[in-house]
Amino acid sequence: MTTCATVGVVGLGLVVALSGPALQARPASPAIVEPAAACPLLTSAQLTAATGATFGAGTPISAPTSCQWFGQGKIVTLVIRRPLAGKSPVDQFNTGKASTLPGITVEPVAGVGDDAYYVFFAGSNRAGCGLVVKKGASAFEIRVYGFDLAQAKTVAKALSQNVASTF
Repeated sequence: MTTCATVGVVGLGLVVALSGPALQARPASPAIVEPAAACPLLTSAQLTAATGATFGAGTPISAPTSCQWFGQGKIVTLVIRRPLAGKSPVDQFNTGKASTLPGITVEPVAGVGDDAYYVFFAGSNRAGCGLVVKKGASAFEIRVYGFDLAQAKTVAKALSQNVASTF
């Protein structure tokens, strides 16, 4: 994968170099600019307001576009979707929303981003409750742990509204 990425970057650099200043001077198309890092998108105050727990600073999980917070038996994660396996963030959102896997519940939710859905395992809170949000060409997921399902939905929605306002 690194080899393909390196070839892609080198190839893109070659195209830009050969195309001259006309291509390089072209302004970027207007679009929603997604944040490059997840941890700064939620404050301790927002986490406490939504969950009732006190949280420490967030820690990136595996990349700057993912973050996890811990507080008083509660866990919150945020993942900003990136292109993966040829699928854009919106493609990933749409695939998840259409999922019919046994034991997994996908439930539409209004009032967050352009479109959103909850995702959780039926009859279990162990895996938490996720809220996947699409806004423009971007998508992200908030997942909360340590709550009963009804409370998890409320917490995930409040936090997702906070994050969506930053896109």
